[in-house]
Parts: sequence; C-alpha cells; structure tokens
Amino acid sequence: MVLRQVGSLLAFKELTGWPGLDRWLPEAGLLLRTAAGAIGFGCFGMPIHPVYEVTAACNLRCKHCHARGGKPYPDELDTEGAKEVIRKLAEVPEFRVLVFTGGEPLVRPDIYELISYAKSLGFSVVLATNAILITKSVSKKLRELGVEGIAASIDFVKPEQHDEYRGVPGAFQRAIEGIKNAASEGLYIHINVTLSKLNLDQLEDLMRLSDRLGAYVVFLYQLLPFGRGEELKNLLLTREEFLQVMERVKKIQREVKPVIVPVGLPEYFAYLLKDSPLFKIYSPFFKGCSAGSGMFYIKPNGDVWPCAFVPIKAGNLREQSALEIWRNSPVFRALRDRSNLKGPCATCKYRDVCGGCRARTLALTGDLFASDPMCPLASHETQLKLIRTPDIKTIQ
Repeated sequence: MVLRQVGSLLAFKELTGWPGLDRWLPEAGLLLRTAAGAIGFGCFGMPIHPVYEVTAACNLRCKHCHARGGKPYPDELDTEGAKEVIRKLAEVPEFRVLVFTGGEPLVRPDIYELISYAKSLGFSVVLATNAILITKSVSKKLRELGVEGIAASIDFVKPEQHDEYRGVPGAFQRAIEGIKNAASEGLYIHINVTLSKLNLDQLEDLMRLSDRLGAYVVFLYQLLPFGRGEELKNLLLTREEFLQVMERVKKIQREVKPVIVPVGLPEYFAYLLKDSPLFKIYSPFFKGCSAGSGMFYIKPNGDVWPCAFVPIKAGNLREQSALEIWRNSPVFRALRDRSNLKGPCATCKYRDVCGGCRARTLALTGDLFASDPMCPLASHETQLKLIRTPDIKTIQ
C-alpha cells in the first residue's frame, strides 16, 4: 500500500513537474496516515475513504453549499447514533481515514467525543471545516485528540469577495487565522477551493496563497448544481473553461508545492496522461471519478451516497452495515464497473483513468451512466447532443 502511494506521487511528479517533495518528505509519517488506505489518485484525492457529514448546522451561509448548511436537519443522529455509524465504518478493512464534514463539524457539541471515538477505533481523522472556529485553543485540542489535519475552504484571494460568497463579514481573515493556528500545532493543511466564473481569474493566485499557507493538497472543486449551487447555474464553467482550467493547473503545478486535485474534473488525469509515452506504466495510479469506488459519503441521518454530489441513496447505516453497503450496494457495484458507461465515455481510451464526472453527468442528463456532457477532451458537437433537461433517476 505504501509503495502504491509513493508510486502515485512519483508518477504525478513526472507528469506535472510538481516541486513539492521537499515539503512532503519531512512529514512523510503524517502524510502516510492522512492517505492511509489510498490506492492512487482520484478526483477526490487519494481514495479510499469515508466522509461523514455529521451535521448540516453551520456558522456560515455559503452561496454554493451542496448540503444547504445552516440549521441542523431534524433527523440528524445523536451521539450514540453517530458512534454507531463510526463503529460500522471501522468494520470495513479498506476504510482507514475518516473525514468529518458538515455544514460545519465544529458547531456540533459532541464533535470532540466523536473524534476521540474514531481515533480509539484506529482511524486517522481529518476535519473538513471553514476554519473560522479554529482558535489557538481549538487547534491545540485537535492536536491533543490526535487529529491528523484540516481541510479548510478559501474561495477568493480578496477578503471582501470571500466574505460575500460565504455570507459572513470577516470570514476570510478568521479562516486564514484558523489555518495558521492549525499549522502551528503541526496539523496537516489541505485547502478547498470552489471554482466558478466568479473566481476563475484568481486560480493561480489562490494556488499561490495555498502554497504560502503551507498546504500539502488543494482540492480545486468545480461548482456543481447541487444544494444551493442549483441557484448558481449561470456561474458553472463551460467545457472550454474546463479545458482552460486543466491547462492552467498543469502549468501552475510546476510552481507550487501543494498537490492540486481538480474535484469534479476527472478528465484532468486523462489530460496528464494523454501524451505520455509511459501511459501504460502510469495509468494504474490514476482512478478518475471516485463516486462509489473511492468515496463513501454519509449524510447526517445515516444515509449513504456514492459521492457528496450524487444524491442517490445506497443504504442507511442505521439499518445496514457499512461493509454490506460498500461491497454489495447495487449503485456502488454499478459505478465500479465502467463497462456500464454509455456513449463516448464507454469507448474512450481514458475510461479507466477518468470515467467522466458522474455527478455532473447525472445533473445534466438525468442518467448516472451517460457520457459526461461537459468533457473538455471530447468534440463539442458530440457533447451537445448528450445534454437534456435533468430527470434524476435512482438505482434500485
């Protein structure tokens, strides 16, 4: 497993010119724990790992929030119910890292108890957070509990734009302070950015800011029309802009030390590999879309989705074991078999290293297995024929 993780990084370095080994090597132990169980690069970083949305409650009002964060859901699991979810997750041998997210996980009163319980079961723990509640005392508490790191969100380099997008004045400065507080305690720093027409012109500056903050990884999310993001469809990137993103990310990757992973753009891995003479050697390290194969997303009521942006119920952890859902859920099994893909994705040379974004495909075509209608590597005429009015269907 460790050799596979090292091989993945070396392949990535060769394909992109990534200069970050000198940042990564001194923290190799910490980084191996945060990538525990990883089988290679996917569009959600290093799969495999479960992500537990412990609450929809949040102290911000972000315009794009897929979870519609704000108030808790009425059916959120209590402490014992949440512990039961974590216990069931621990029964899956492939699950070694657990990400707590929300909403904002730090507003849940029992979050420290849940973290402690997860650690007692052997999980490496990462907290996905807006970072504004990470004071010096909170960061110290997280370190004492054994939390490996935080994934914090920054969407603009201009504070006033970030604050307006996140819905609370001062959010940018408090997030920066929170990230620095976490870093001062030796926590792994990961930055999340949601890319749209609003901040596309800031892409390079956001990567450089993440670099200055000492990030090891940047998740460059593509805005998807889910949750409150449904109201921002005019801000979604076009296929031409996706191609521009891939070109610019590859270029800036040569300058910055965080590993940049475009989430919701698995075509990036095909883009990196398409001209490589070592395609056959490197391709096993790249998995593309992680829905159902690298991602196991748990909602606050225990429902399990194959991805945070694929709202198809694969089971519920109040009623089933995580092992049963992970190994036997029809939707998970179907997503892992890319021979189920249709159209150009079905016959694409890069099917196994990409697979198209299943979330975007579902949103734009209503068919989870259709060809990705926004693929920046396919012909424009082919892709236009694939888009229709969304009619989301579930898999029974």
